[in-house]
Amino acid sequence: MEHALRAQIKERVAENPAFYERLSEALERIIRELRARLIDSAEGCRRMLAVRSEAHREEAIASEQGLTPVSFAVYGLLADDALSGEGGGVADAVVSTSTGVAEESGEYRVDFDDSLKNAARDIDAILDQHRSIIDWWENLDVQRVMRRDIKRLLRETERYEEDELDEIVRQVVEMARRRLP
Repeated sequence: MEHALRAQIKERVAENPAFYERLSEALERIIRELRARLIDSAEGCRRMLAVRSEAHREEAIASEQGLTPVSFAVYGLLADDALSGEGGGVADAVVSTSTGVAEESGEYRVDFDDSLKNAARDIDAILDQHRSIIDWWENLDVQRVMRRDIKRLLRETERYEEDELDEIVRQVVEMARRRLP
């Protein structure tokens, strides 16, 4: 199961980097705990099943928040710094009272920021607008205009420095190139 999960995560990480990197971190933690014998094989399998079910629920999680799969991936990129520290998804741990061992919650729980959700929806609209151009993922001029429009939108949020904008926009366009052709 471990190898199948790793392969699925590795295959799909480019489509939604923030979501699948969190799943990868949760899987790595499970494997470390198995090797350190903090949990037994049955518990490890149960936790891996929870990670697998979260990987299959990506679209459902997006729709629960009123986002498309693309805008959910964009939201993950925009909020990655805020979410990586605390309360970020599958990695949430709860201490079991009977064994004292940390358990995976098995649910992707994040407090979604409405302003970032709106920005993600707007970026999705920009991507959708430029997708109408044939072979947009190979056309550097179209991608340049996409990056320009996305930067303008993100500057209005006043959340990012100029050097952060370049990296975020590069990641958004790269994710769109892999997900949307």
